[in-house]
Amino acid sequence: MSGATLKARALRASAGELVGIGGTYALRLVSTLILSRLLFPEAFGLAALVGIFNYGLVMLSDVGLLQSVVQDDRGDDPKFLNTVWTVQVLRGVALWILACALAWPMAAIYGEADLLALIPVGSASVLILGFTSTSLMTLRRRLAVGRLVRLELAGQAVGLVAIVAWAWVAPSAWAIVAGGLVSAVFRAGVSHAIDVGYRNGIAWEPEARRTIASLGKWVYGSSALTFVGRESDRLLLGHFMGVATLGVYTLAVVIGEAVGKAVERITRGVLFPLLSQIKRDAPKEIGEVYYRARLRLDLMGLPLLGALMAMAQTVVDILYDPRYADAGWMLQALCLRAAMNVILVPAEVCLFSIGQARYAFDRNIGRAAWVLIGVPLAWMQWGLPGIVWVTATAEIPSVFILWRPFIRAGLLRPSREAMAVGLFAAGLALGWAADRGVHAAARSLGIAF
Repeated sequence: MSGATLKARALRASAGELVGIGGTYALRLVSTLILSRLLFPEAFGLAALVGIFNYGLVMLSDVGLLQSVVQDDRGDDPKFLNTVWTVQVLRGVALWILACALAWPMAAIYGEADLLALIPVGSASVLILGFTSTSLMTLRRRLAVGRLVRLELAGQAVGLVAIVAWAWVAPSAWAIVAGGLVSAVFRAGVSHAIDVGYRNGIAWEPEARRTIASLGKWVYGSSALTFVGRESDRLLLGHFMGVATLGVYTLAVVIGEAVGKAVERITRGVLFPLLSQIKRDAPKEIGEVYYRARLRLDLMGLPLLGALMAMAQTVVDILYDPRYADAGWMLQALCLRAAMNVILVPAEVCLFSIGQARYAFDRNIGRAAWVLIGVPLAWMQWGLPGIVWVTATAEIPSVFILWRPFIRAGLLRPSREAMAVGLFAAGLALGWAADRGVHAAARSLGIAF
């Protein structure tokens, strides 16, 4: 494939990912705006625990099925794909059985009897999604992002309608759980109607299993530690402070992740297949392609995150009622975490694409250790602010873990990394000025928020 053709595909895929993540977070924002007026913070907290639990099940059993299809030379072979699908189905069934078994311990740990029913029902989405066709993985391998985006947005819209309708009639955490189930059924069903040249069936090919296991040993450990590093703050927060505080914090997470997740999604969904293709076709061009892509990603994400950090409290005060006011200072801290993620995720993906998967694993070890050690200590010393700021700085070990192999591979450009920091600082300064302007205008109009 020519460089021009690959670049064109990557640009189209990036545009598709931006539309997808933009639509996704627009729907999430609309959802939180509506639900924050229909539900109490406790309902958000309970639903967040169910969501974290499901995410944990998936991440703690991730064996790299998507990565195998995207990266492996046999990623278009129906026998390989059907083996991947069979593994996925068996995994979904096993995870749902495990979820049912763990519902009582989770309810006891958090002192919330509602979790006894919420977890088994909510985790049925993991079972349903286990039957999703590998057609979605094939589209990802082919950088056919447009079709994936349309499916994802449609599924989220259907789920949102179900959530709001339920919350309007019977406001509780069940509304959010029910919406997740509706979305899962829609996604799994439609995936089998997508024409990619094959249909899934049961297969158990030894060679395919060995390939999955070879890559999966690194992905499994990395994904498990990703879950610990990313979600242990919310798990510990729910335990220490209760589900109401967790609900407020979760709202801050939804806002703070919007920009960072857009960049991460493009990185993993577009940059990873792109760099994997470059590695196969022209490995000496990896560094040049990486930093060209990084410049676009940094320009897209870092100034916005800096501005959002400066304006966080004002944004929360304008959008939400006083019950959620504490989400403002929490959002400030989470913007710092998102900015570090924007800088570091592309480095991790670049190393993965050249066959150095272990550094994603190492990065997550560092992040998990930082959170698991720091959060209890910060809780004892500073309480809730300590937990939030330890979480916000959890990527500090990743800088040393990822840049060492980057230097050894001759890929690191210090001037470009300094530019990334400068972009964030510029956004912070502009956001501070804009925040002062908004407050001055509000005072002149007699508006208080």
